[in-house]
Amino acid sequence: METKYIVGVDAGGSKTRLRFAARDGATVKDVTHPAGDWTNEDARGKARLIAARIREVTSLPPAAVGIGAHGCDSDAECARLRAEAEAELGVPVRVVNDAFLLAEAVPEGGPCVSLVVGTGSIAVARQAAGGGSLYAGGWGWLVGDPGSAWGTVRRAVQALSETENRTGHADGDPLLPALLAASGTGSLREVVGLMQRTPARQWAGWAPAVFDAAEAGSPAGLAALRGGAADLVALVGDLLARGADARRVVAGGSVIAGRPSLATRVASGLLAAHGLPLTVFDGDPVAGAVLLARRTPVR
Repeated sequence: METKYIVGVDAGGSKTRLRFAARDGATVKDVTHPAGDWTNEDARGKARLIAARIREVTSLPPAAVGIGAHGCDSDAECARLRAEAEAELGVPVRVVNDAFLLAEAVPEGGPCVSLVVGTGSIAVARQAAGGGSLYAGGWGWLVGDPGSAWGTVRRAVQALSETENRTGHADGDPLLPALLAASGTGSLREVVGLMQRTPARQWAGWAPAVFDAAEAGSPAGLAALRGGAADLVALVGDLLARGADARRVVAGGSVIAGRPSLATRVASGLLAAHGLPLTVFDGDPVAGAVLLARRTPVR
């Protein structure tokens, strides 16, 4: 591989994607690895992981690297990772939170809120004054991440539990047998117990059952769908209230890209509440990291 190549890195919570490209952006090679201990590493450890992944492909240094990094939730954290990556690689590097890769990947239309809705969810934007980064959401499965896979499952199970509290059972909701089948359990209490004992990423895999049930008329599934969409619209509103510069919203992630029922509700809510159009990006966010690398000045 020639030394004129660049690298885009999408270091997400579940996997790290590297795209090696020519300086004009043409893809040369894609590499994907499990995220592993990414979230537990400090900036130096993350820089070393990225450098090691690049060197597994070629010993020749790139001309520039663009990184979208899960867990870099402030400009200061992005600056620390950038400094460590530049020290490790010896080349120019730009670092943003991985959610900003959506804005990079879909640059047409002016400034935007980037909304990621996958296993988790987060909204990010730039300030109109000064261009600093703004973040809303991304708090994780326990207290946040509305509309996401684990946020949707959590809300749906809460709705089922409320029905059982009121009536003594939730058997009339078609979501319950779907969740029992997905979880391999025999009751709603066993579902909740399994959720408490297992990693959230495991039961987040039940989200398709919730969306399917909602589309079939499940009251609990519909409550989760409607509530998640409303909360995602509210996240965007929080950023606007804090001075975000946005003429549109670009959304991506497996859940919103794969579930038109959620995307449609979010789109109508954004227009009604904030007058902003929604674009759903169903491509690979690492394309945004390549564009970031292309705009990085080469020394």
